[in-house]
Amino acid sequence: MKHIIIGGGAIDIEFTKNWISEFKREKYIIACDKGYEACERLGIVPNIVIGDFDSASDGALERVEAAGIPVKRLNPVKDDTDIEAALLFAFQQTDEEDSIFILGGTGGRLDHTIGNLALLGMGAKNNRPVILMDSHNFVQMIKPGDLYLVDKAPGHFVSVFPYMGPCHGVNMTGFKYPLKDATLEGFNTLTVSNEVTADEGQIWLEDGYLIVMETRD
Repeated sequence: MKHIIIGGGAIDIEFTKNWISEFKREKYIIACDKGYEACERLGIVPNIVIGDFDSASDGALERVEAAGIPVKRLNPVKDDTDIEAALLFAFQQTDEEDSIFILGGTGGRLDHTIGNLALLGMGAKNNRPVILMDSHNFVQMIKPGDLYLVDKAPGHFVSVFPYMGPCHGVNMTGFKYPLKDATLEGFNTLTVSNEVTADEGQIWLEDGYLIVMETRD
């Protein structure tokens, strides 16, 4: 089962509709706060709505309750965001092999976007594939022991960034700009906008946490 968290950030309606419709397997959709309004625009009924409803428009909670959708209402005075609460809820519902996708987690406030990038580490630490995505970006965090594979595609770029400290033993094979046992310390743009030149690109590392971004214009 695919778990999809829909937040209150930027949502490309046409892209999201097409992407969700491609899933033939069962889906479990979690709307976060204002993300319920995105679900309304998408014509999607979420399985549950989680949030403190501090960013939702007037009447949103009433519409959720009138539709009979389960609600997990959060205290607005808390130490985590609604999306983090939704991710922890999704962890309880999923097996290790189940992917969790976060949409509506980018755009808008930059602090929330950076916070959502940090949440990818929860997936890496717990051996759960957690992906932050929108119509231009597909982002995941990997750790030692993970092998990240990227298919070759036109107009497709791959960037990597060390997170919360240096990454050692970083390898990128099958790329225009390969890396071999590299140490990435950040504070530069060395690893921005790489491209796969082989049929498949491979990324792995020996130490640290690495953000991998697949992007397109």
